Amino acid sequence: MRILAMSDLHLSKKPWQVRKALWMGKGADLVLLVGDLVNDGTPEQWACMHTCIAEVLPDTPVLAVAGNHDYPRYPSPMIRCEICDYQSLAEWLLGRQSYPTELDSSGTWAVHLEEAEILGLNCVTHWRKFLFPQEAQLRWLETHLNEQNAPWRIILCHAPLLSHNPQRTDMPYLYRDKHLQEILNAHRNVIFLSGHTHVSMESAIPCVEYEESRNHIYINDGSIRPTTLLQQDGRPAKSPADGNVVELLLEGNQLTITAYSTKTAEPLPGIQYRFFR
Repeated sequence: MRILAMSDLHLSKKPWQVRKALWMGKGADLVLLVGDLVNDGTPEQWACMHTCIAEVLPDTPVLAVAGNHDYPRYPSPMIRCEICDYQSLAEWLLGRQSYPTELDSSGTWAVHLEEAEILGLNCVTHWRKFLFPQEAQLRWLETHLNEQNAPWRIILCHAPLLSHNPQRTDMPYLYRDKHLQEILNAHRNVIFLSGHTHVSMESAIPCVEYEESRNHIYINDGSIRPTTLLQQDGRPAKSPADGNVVELLLEGNQLTITAYSTKTAEPLPGIQYRFFR
């Protein structure tokens, strides 16, 4: 199974960059959008994103979680009509794919594949805060991981965890970062997929981390737009790097991770990892 993951699309008025990145998902079994699909959370941007996916990937299943830019900065009255916000797009995406799906009232979802289970966490609310409202999503995740089993669990969450953030900041993005990390630590074979940082996969500081004791893999997949290239000391380089998307190739017990440039559609040199379950 070939899965293509991308984040931080930030669609605003000109969708060509988004369409080009989505086009790279042609031929994939599944495309994952890990937040910040649009830039300002307006109905016009969501309608445009809907059109892009429908036209570029009409037959490819696409799944998404929300990022901080997917909501307006301040809540505004809105009449619900077709595709006008993150929720309506997410419902449309879940409804157009044929894999067995579970939805929870907390805003989480699970999609079951033969090779993996995809779990979506929507940790963002209005005012662009990284919150898990009343911890309902984390309670669902803990229960689900305890009750279900799959060769791999791929968890989508827009913001990275504090211990696996390529920017190496001291403050967590997620309000319940510690609780979420504890839940993951109680399990094995988790692929935690995040975005938000816009850090290049080509950085000297790795954006893919392997935790051998639990066989966990943490991937921070940059952005489809020009990304920040971090040096060994953590400082950004003067010139931005190409945007990138990440391919997850699941073949039996083997997982291969490859990063591709959104500018050239070619693999980034040296950015390939291989893991075994």
